[in-house]
Amino acid sequence: MSGLPIRIRQAHPADFEALYHIDQICFPADIAFSRGELIFYLSHPKSIARVAESSGRIVGFVLARVNGERARVLTLDVVTEFRQHKIGTRLMSRLHQELKKQRIGVSILEVGVTNLPAQRLYQKLQYRYVETLIGYYRGREDAYRLARVVGNR
Repeated sequence: MSGLPIRIRQAHPADFEALYHIDQICFPADIAFSRGELIFYLSHPKSIARVAESSGRIVGFVLARVNGERARVLTLDVVTEFRQHKIGTRLMSRLHQELKKQRIGVSILEVGVTNLPAQRLYQKLQYRYVETLIGYYRGREDAYRLARVVGNR
């Protein structure tokens, strides 16, 4: 584990601008969430959002939405200069803990076929290939749908 001091906590409404900014720098403009989309997901009662802070600065976040006995990871964003410090792993682990607590059985996510670092992370977190989604990202890039058993149903 990295020696970088990181605190994982629940997202708060006051975090919105920081989360929006991080999402905008982590993804191309036509893939990143719009303000409206991010507000919708962050405020939805079935959403789970956790942020990673280092020295009081938000450096990453994970956002998921629960639907029945499944959860879908909508995004995992980590500021570029804070990657390689296991922040993504810690955010996902905290999310998995919350899903287990809520008795959610499966976590599902999509990852771009060219995003090898994210694919390696998800493989280490025991996500497994389900299917390929042709043109998933705005009709230009394919994605893999991955799933992981989280806990008992």
